[in-house]
Amino acid sequence: MNKTIKSALLGASLSVSLIAAPLFAATEQTQSHLKTLLGELLHLEQQLEARVPGEDTIQPGANYTIKPGDSLGGIAKRAYGDTDLKPSLVMQMMVENNPTAFFRNNANFIYAGKIIRIPSVEDFRNMLFSGQSDSLLTQNSDKSQWIRFP
Repeated sequence: MNKTIKSALLGASLSVSLIAAPLFAATEQTQSHLKTLLGELLHLEQQLEARVPGEDTIQPGANYTIKPGDSLGGIAKRAYGDTDLKPSLVMQMMVENNPTAFFRNNANFIYAGKIIRIPSVEDFRNMLFSGQSDSLLTQNSDKSQWIRFP
């Protein structure tokens, strides 16, 4: 998942702070951004714990059987609709994690009867703090493959 999607995960203030930060930010600034991101994930967990489940509510992290007439946006809204999390990110993660439930990985063509796993807060945490993106924050990264302009 690209850096723009990761930075736009939880809200406008967070995305502005991450986009405005230089790639090789000072350690204090990087730690500040990481604390903000962790705080936003904690807030998301608190929002999910505090909500009152209704008839349509889908529990994040659960398996869900797609019914005729379901849309991916509707499923995402039922799982995370009352939180600060962007539904488009939930939808993208559902498509990536459940490729057999979608015709050619297209979110608009969903198969009824397929069982999909709704992403949990831990799934978002793992996506954001994967080992792949950690190398972007270190100044000792291998620069041999970088493109150089004259």
